[in-house]
Amino acid sequence: ELARGWKDDPDTLAILKQLAQSDDNRGGRYSAVQELARGWKDDPETLPILKQVAQFDDNWAGRYLAAQELARAWKDDPDTLAILKQLAQSDDDGDLRYLAVQELARGWKDDPDTLAILKQLAQSDDNWDVRYSALQELARGWKDEPGIFELLCDFAITHRFKSQLIFPKNYRQTALKIMLKQYPDRPKTLEILRDRFANDPDEEVRQFAQKKLTELGNL
Repeated sequence: ELARGWKDDPDTLAILKQLAQSDDNRGGRYSAVQELARGWKDDPETLPILKQVAQFDDNWAGRYLAAQELARAWKDDPDTLAILKQLAQSDDDGDLRYLAVQELARGWKDDPDTLAILKQLAQSDDNWDVRYSALQELARGWKDEPGIFELLCDFAITHRFKSQLIFPKNYRQTALKIMLKQYPDRPKTLEILRDRFANDPDEEVRQFAQKKLTELGNL
């Protein structure tokens, strides 16, 4: 309420800075970070506070919000990219790695490290949602890169469909959709589609494969 109703009071900014950095309540720090980023972007202390929170706050939601604000409002700051790379590769929280994957792929596609980081996460991250997000971004932005199609093939067959997001997704089916969109002319795409129709343990995937095979005249 201070941020929204008393933005021009000289004490409001000082209070928000204090809360963002040292409040014992995680929700209080989160709210203060949000208000600073959106209402005091040009204050010289806002950016350093966001960097600190993104890297070191013990609340994943605070790190998530700060990293998101950095990626969208301070893209040109040289530390933003380094922070996102760090989060993508080593943060303990899967949601932070998931966010970093999306921001790197969409905001720093031409950075030489982005492709390597996404490949690494797509193949070996212990969170299925992070792996899938990395794979999805690779198929969207680097579809002709060697090995990307093969990763999708593996995903379409072996993903166990145990999503860790609040709203689970059937990633085997989604992998098939990407293959049909990005690689419709590859024989392996049709081969795997037939295999999923015959062998997938999930009825939804089998029905999807049947529908697509019928549309393609290959049932």
